[in-house]
Amino acid sequence: MILQEIKDRRSPLVFKEDDVDKQKIKALIEAARWAPSCFNKQPWKYVFVHKNHSSRENLEAALALGNGWAKRAPYLVAVGANPNEACKTNGLPYYAYDIGLSVMTLVIEAEHQGLRVHQMAGWNEEKVKTALSFPENYRVVVVFALGYEGDAKSILERLEERVKERLAEPRKRNAPTKNFFFGAFKKP
Repeated sequence: MILQEIKDRRSPLVFKEDDVDKQKIKALIEAARWAPSCFNKQPWKYVFVHKNHSSRENLEAALALGNGWAKRAPYLVAVGANPNEACKTNGLPYYAYDIGLSVMTLVIEAEHQGLRVHQMAGWNEEKVKTALSFPENYRVVVVFALGYEGDAKSILERLEERVKERLAEPRKRNAPTKNFFFGAFKKP
């Protein structure tokens, strides 16, 4: 049996505008900071942007049009790192992997706190960096919306048909045999 927070995790398209208690934000930060990282370098730098902060408008302008739904969330968060300060083993971008681990621990804690996180792919890195004053040598790896899930029915009439269908589908995952192997890589 797995943790209920993992099983129930969802990335909603609708957020309530309700604010998030500061104690919950502190719990998320604590969870994220205890994530594993290569040689314990902890390269991640999180910038939490509340809906009332002066940098919010510029951060929202960095989002792709398809991520307009995220603007309702009480927090938008960007996470970056300096690749030059991270592990340099096997030529892999460990800073990105470390950020992923840290964000996932935050996501699980968010679920535990009754919150939701929706990580986005549609945003302009340079605009995000400028909006939030990330140093030039940093890479922003993820931007996510954070808050309480809203009622998707409230926006159904404005959604494209393919999005409506996706919302109606139950969450699903590949069969383990497609992604997990023992002894050697095998074609599924």
